[in-house]
Amino acid sequence: MVYGEQHTDFYASKTCKRCKGLIRTASIFGYCEKCEEIMQDAYIRIKDYLEEFPGATTMEIQTQLGLSIKVIHHLITEGRVSLQK
Repeated sequence: MVYGEQHTDFYASKTCKRCKGLIRTASIFGYCEKCEEIMQDAYIRIKDYLEEFPGATTMEIQTQLGLSIKVIHHLITEGRVSLQK
């Protein structure tokens, strides 16, 4: 990296925070390509579910969509999903 050049590849050449595998491409959220695809799919499913059931809880989302609590919490922590209080 040259001085003054903007660096946006936050997780390039690091390990995936989901599977601990090597991240070979730039990743904003810190996942390898395979896990990013899984997380993106989960995000879309949760977003669609929350549009239909806006007051849903984490447990309802887990039960109805079959997603792990860990995946749901990662998406909440990253700010990609927001649940009503």
